[in-house]
Order: sequence, then C-alpha cells, then structure tokens
Amino acid sequence: MGRLVKIRDNKPEIIEATTFEREVDLQEIVKRFPEIIPLDEIDEEFKPIIVIGREFPVKEVGSIDLLGIDILGLITIIEFKLEKNSDIRKVVAQTIEYAANLWEMTYDNLDNGVRNYLNGNRCAISELKGKSLSQAVEWQYKRTKTDEDEEFSHEEFIKTVTNNLQKGEFRLIIFCDKVDDRTKRTVEYLNWLSRYDIYCASADFFEADGAQFIKPYLITKDRDGISGGKQHAGKISFEEYIESIPQEFKEFANAIAEFHEKLKSVNGFLSMGTKGFGAYFFNNTIKMKPFEAYPHHLYLASKNYVLAKGWNIPEEALNDFEARISSMPIFKDSFRQSRHWHRYSFNRMTIKDLKGYFDFLFDWYNKWFPKQ
Repeated sequence: MGRLVKIRDNKPEIIEATTFEREVDLQEIVKRFPEIIPLDEIDEEFKPIIVIGREFPVKEVGSIDLLGIDILGLITIIEFKLEKNSDIRKVVAQTIEYAANLWEMTYDNLDNGVRNYLNGNRCAISELKGKSLSQAVEWQYKRTKTDEDEEFSHEEFIKTVTNNLQKGEFRLIIFCDKVDDRTKRTVEYLNWLSRYDIYCASADFFEADGAQFIKPYLITKDRDGISGGKQHAGKISFEEYIESIPQEFKEFANAIAEFHEKLKSVNGFLSMGTKGFGAYFFNNTIKMKPFEAYPHHLYLASKNYVLAKGWNIPEEALNDFEARISSMPIFKDSFRQSRHWHRYSFNRMTIKDLKGYFDFLFDWYNKWFPKQ
C-alpha cells in the first residue's frame, strides 16, 4: 500500500492508504467512478468505459462483478478480489470462464441483460433509465466527444459489439489489492498468448481534508511490455486496415504500407484502433502522433493537440513543423486550426499529396531528432 505526504506550514504529514474490508465496497466505488481503472497504462488510445452491469448474470457460471464497455464497443469484464478473501489464482480462472460464456452470445441477449441493469436499482445514473445498450453508450459518447468526432452510429456500434462477441474479444481486469508473483506471471503469460487482454490492476485510496485521492496502477505488465506490440482485443490488425481501404484508393493503401515499413526504421510505431490507426514518432526524447488514418480519410494533428499532449517538442522544431506543413497547399490549415484534428478525405487529395506529406514527416523528424 502506498502513502501520501502532505506538507502544511512547512510540516510533513503522512497519510496512509485506506484498506477495504469488503470487496463490495471496492466494487461500488469503481462502479461509480470507472475512471479508476488504469486503461491508459494499457494503451493511451483506449476510451473510458461506462458500466453496463453489476453482478451481471452469466448462464450456469454465476455473475460478473462489473461489466463495462467503451464507446468503440469493447467489452470489459471486471472481477474484484481482496487477498485475504480468496486465492487470486482461482479468480483468474473464474474470469476466463465468464469470458468463455460471453463468447458467441447474441447482441440481443447482451442488450436484454444490460436493460435489466439500467432499469434496476443498482444503476445510479438516472439518465440511463429506460435506455438500450447502444443508447446508453451514445449518452456516454455525447458526454465525451469533441467537435472533431463523427456522429455516433448505432448500426456501427451494434456491428462491432456483435463481432467482438462472436470472436470472443474482451478485456479482462482483475481488480485486487495484491498479487503474488506466481499469479502475476500466469496472467502475463495468458496475455501474451491470447487475443483478449487480461490484466491485474489496483489502486491506492487516501482520505485527507474531506476529500478522496485515488492512484490507480497496473500490477501486471501491459501487453506492449511483454509481447512487442501484440494486437489488443477489439482492435484490427494493420493488414485488416489495408484491406478495408476501398479499391479506388489502392495507391493510397500502398503508400501507407510503405510509410509503415519506413516508420519502423526510426523507432516509430502504429497504435491500431477499431477502424484505423494512429502513427507515432518515438524515441527517448519525444513521442508525437502527427496523424490518424482511416479507410477513407486522414486526420492531421493541430498545434493545439501537440501542445496539449505535452510531447516535449522543442519550440524551434514545432515552429519548423508548422511552417513547412503550411507551405503544402492541401494541408496548409491543419497545424494552425483551433480544433485538435483536421480531416482530409482521400477523394479530395492526390497520391502526390499523401506521399509528399509522408516525405515531409520523415525529413522533419530526422532533422530534429537524428539517431544517436
């Protein structure tokens, strides 16, 4: 357990972490504040989840402590266990059993179970009363969307959730206070082998001056840390993305594939999503995502986005980036806009435009961040 040091009047005060005597109390606080789950330590591209079930019944095997889903349709199974109450290794097996029984469930059956929860007294969010699964997620989407985000599509959401159910692609979180080394290694091994994501997570809880402070963290390693970037559950592969690009943009697909190969040579990487990817330049000094790619379009980052992310780009390099991208007619507005992203459809650019942008990115990166 961690601790906080509060300094008042130049005197330190040690604040010890709060312990939970009952798992149900831990469940309740995570249900009310699912932001506690440290998804950003797994993948910063993950979206916040909304809780869609508490003690969610699963035929013949019991009930899931908490069931969550994000706006992209990835289901999260969350089980809670305090070390003093049970062998954590048994909980790992139990959690996998829940996932196995959700596998191939129909969307309608999931939707019915979610409706029962939303209309019952365990759901404390009054705005969700009477809503279906997709309507509840749309409510969450509207609360978190930005001006650049596309409109929520019930049809696409239902299709994605159905696909994840049929493939058995879920995220599994075991939320506990402590994990022994044997269990930790077992969970990391399963994560390395599987198509779903399974993690052990925890949090330190503190109370001071009438407020609560919570520090969440992963106990097990993230997937990138153990498997060199193995695909996360609910996300497409790069090959699937390339195949999703319409035939009329075949040249664009080839250019993007060439960009991907070249990106590896400068220690860059792609973070895959449900429909496309974010491209990152990365080294010991900086991390920067200049664009996102989808089957029909690109999103280019604005200066506001780069600054907001705190990616530690030197001012001279950032100014050079802005000046050079502004000299490219089709992309001239993207780095100056007040919004975080600017959309460019493939049918409104040429292959020369796209290749010119990729060449510019590598030239700029190599100029300001040469290999050591």
